[in-house]
Amino acid sequence: MDPFAAVGGMTIVFIVLSVCCTLVITIAAIAVPFIIIRRMNQNNQKKAEELMATGKQGEATILALQDTGMRINDDPRVAIVMEVRIPGYAPYQVQKTITLPLIRMSQVQVGSVVAVMADPTQPNNPDKVGLLLR
Repeated sequence: MDPFAAVGGMTIVFIVLSVCCTLVITIAAIAVPFIIIRRMNQNNQKKAEELMATGKQGEATILALQDTGMRINDDPRVAIVMEVRIPGYAPYQVQKTITLPLIRMSQVQVGSVVAVMADPTQPNNPDKVGLLLR
């Protein structure tokens, strides 16, 4: 029996294992971000559906608008402070960070009044206020 035959067989096993491990790591590195993004989108959609089901329509005046410097698909992330007014409830202020499509930027300026959907029972929760931009 050739002593190098066993070493050659072991080398092939190590190469196959290395290739398999590399493939598993590569697939995981590609799949995990997609899974995370999908779950985040599902969570955001669920929040929006809950707000549409339980919220009340009103209006808000934009009191402050500041660019955060971040962009998502070339749309700016902005921090806004707004005074929300829902009929039958006391006005309240909310600070919220949103991704604002450039085409809607003219609607969201300091002093402008925008339609909102809000849950007035949770005035300190910015997730319970959504801008209804057209």
